[in-house]
Amino acid sequence: MKLPISWLNEYVDVSDLPVQELAAKLTFSGIEVEGIEEMGANLDDHFVVGEVITCEPHENSDHLSVCSVFDGIGRYQVVCGASNCRAGIKVPFARVGAVIPRGGFTIKKTKLRGVASFGMICSAAELNLAAESDGIMILDPNALTGAPMCELLPAAESVLDLEITWNRPDCLSIIGVAREFAALLKRPLKLPSVDFTESDEPVEDYVQVKIEAPELCSRYTARVLTGVREDASPLWMQRRLEMCGIRAISLAVDVTNYVMLEVGQPLHAFDYRKLAEQRIVVRRAGPGESITTLDGVTRKLDSTMLVIADAREPIAVAGVMGGAESEIEGDSQHVLIESALFDPSATKFTAEALALSTESSRRFERGVDPDLADWASRRATALMVEHGGAKVALGVIDCDYRCFEKMVTPLRFDRARQVIGVVLSDDAMIEILNSLGLQLRSNANGQALFEIPSYRLDLSLEADLIEEIARMHGLDNVPANVLESASASTLDDTFFYDRKHCREILTGMGFTEAMHYSFLSAGELDAFDKRASALRAVIPNPVSGDYGVLRDSLLPQMAASLGRNASRQVESAALFEMGRVFMKNTEGVFTEEERLSIGMMGPFGRSPIDRRRAVSNEEALLWLKGAVENLVGMLHAGGPEFKLNNHPAMEDGWSADILLDGEPAGCMGLLSAKLRHQWRMTLPMPVAELRLAPLLKKVARVGGVKPVPTYPMVQRDVAFISDATLTHRDVVACIKNAAPAELTKVELFDIFVSKEIGKGKRSLGYTLSFRSLDRTLTDHEVNQSFVKIVQALKDELKVDIREG
Repeated sequence: MKLPISWLNEYVDVSDLPVQELAAKLTFSGIEVEGIEEMGANLDDHFVVGEVITCEPHENSDHLSVCSVFDGIGRYQVVCGASNCRAGIKVPFARVGAVIPRGGFTIKKTKLRGVASFGMICSAAELNLAAESDGIMILDPNALTGAPMCELLPAAESVLDLEITWNRPDCLSIIGVAREFAALLKRPLKLPSVDFTESDEPVEDYVQVKIEAPELCSRYTARVLTGVREDASPLWMQRRLEMCGIRAISLAVDVTNYVMLEVGQPLHAFDYRKLAEQRIVVRRAGPGESITTLDGVTRKLDSTMLVIADAREPIAVAGVMGGAESEIEGDSQHVLIESALFDPSATKFTAEALALSTESSRRFERGVDPDLADWASRRATALMVEHGGAKVALGVIDCDYRCFEKMVTPLRFDRARQVIGVVLSDDAMIEILNSLGLQLRSNANGQALFEIPSYRLDLSLEADLIEEIARMHGLDNVPANVLESASASTLDDTFFYDRKHCREILTGMGFTEAMHYSFLSAGELDAFDKRASALRAVIPNPVSGDYGVLRDSLLPQMAASLGRNASRQVESAALFEMGRVFMKNTEGVFTEEERLSIGMMGPFGRSPIDRRRAVSNEEALLWLKGAVENLVGMLHAGGPEFKLNNHPAMEDGWSADILLDGEPAGCMGLLSAKLRHQWRMTLPMPVAELRLAPLLKKVARVGGVKPVPTYPMVQRDVAFISDATLTHRDVVACIKNAAPAELTKVELFDIFVSKEIGKGKRSLGYTLSFRSLDRTLTDHEVNQSFVKIVQALKDELKVDIREG
């Protein structure tokens, strides 16, 4: 927000303080000053009032004009490119040798398209009087030709560029910031006059107002002004608007913009003549309705949007922008001034849906003082009477559905001193809060009750009052005391160390940690798994539709990160993320859970000299399975099992549930080709998601010491041909059921598929390790056990043993 110092000075006297000191005080009070600008320029005698005597089209250009300008001494030929240049007007004229404030270049005699030019006709922007200009600056026709411009224009002044945070909508106004300075400097706040004389004709004879959606508009006021002169707004008002980045248009429009900047209440002026049946209806938009807004764009409306309508059609989008059909024009002598209170959430949704952010919507979105509507309307009316000679109808239409009550908040003085760390008396704290507009209701037994003013929507808790006291006293005055605390924390930080250990294991295996937002769109989650969509946590007021739901799975974002890497020619990647997911439980209560997601893409599991071959589904899934098993083993999480499932986001037959000690802990699989297609991926993408609680449950467990084996191990290999549907889990279970206690390890060392073996068949090779803790096993013992195992494989799994 722009804050001209001269405008601020009207409400609180700061004329004795340098601009840099004002900026420092405001910044230390919590309102950041992003910059200090100088608007206007100290012009020398090269800049004078010029009169355009003639203005003829340039022979060699379709947009330039050749003008004759009289500067009070002589005539000069000047080539001008502004479309609003014409004979008979008074303009700022820069003679040869003048240095233009905006840009710093010097005016010289030159030729433009073959025609000599001896000077420059200036715009307001070029004189640093406005941010931008549509053409040259046209001066008062009564200005004396040849008079120095420095006598006609106000001197350059400073403008503060403020960054107003979302919790301080009261400071989106000049008076709001002036209120801060009044409290900081302990100086009185002066408010402008809102007095005016009304006619004898009741306003009810001019207009009728009806609110059909009070939940979206809790208050609507309307005043009718007649006989408004067609004068432009005063130069000082135009100047202030331009310093704040708003272009001057007409008296009625300028006054509503001026009051909005002054007090923070958006207003709108309608051409009273254009209101059908002289009625105002505040309602939701109907099916198929549209409106052409003031920017000339026709916008489609829906029933979630609030509109201001007359008896026929919408004439404004409530709180956002007016309609072109009811726009104030040059001959508009009858004006209706609207001042209302619109719902912040509804205004935000409408502005976003229409892609139309305005100064008005910006204020309504953050919250407007619920008591301000009528006062702001009176202020605008008083200015229209003073500068436009308006005649005001008697009274005001005020449809009021507010349920707002003044909030009362307690403050414990000892608690405030303890939190701030500064010894302030009770009276000093009361004085600070009174200076901010808070009224003392009661004060007894070391505790006071304060009534919060309506414009301070951010104050509701005792902590808020303590913060106000601290920043007004001066944050730089708070001493840097060393806090007294126990040398050792009593908090249980086991979970954080367990997460750290898990992270170290994964990074040690070559994975890189990824971090994602906790919210995304419902469509992204549905694409993976919409079976539990009814239990998702939907965000009531999302920043955008892309971030409308809290995630109930880490997999969509993991896959998206891997896919984006693949689409940017990254050969291989392995990522993991530890984060929270959110959902409702069976009772409809929102809960959250810590999870781990793992994902790979490309030849991650191969050596550097074997990366050109295409990755097969078996390879990719086994790499992921190995990573999961290794992680589970190093975290002492129990015995991992993998049970086939049918996950909607995975390839058929290539997904499994992960169990730890028989309890469900997560899932894994190869992402389906349909989901991979958006990143043009043809190679498999293995991903897994596990719950962190069972994974980290035993991470700190200290295992018992086992003696080092003293007797040798004996190994036997077995290879067989089986159906491709036979799982490793079934094979291991069969072997262990038939084996003696001396079988210590079953390891798969080979998977082979060929045409010779047959379609739907494959060869599996296993190494069986035998060892006794109390003796050396003989070949005869091992062979007997091995034969028993082989026979069990034949009988139970119907496999063909490969001999030799």
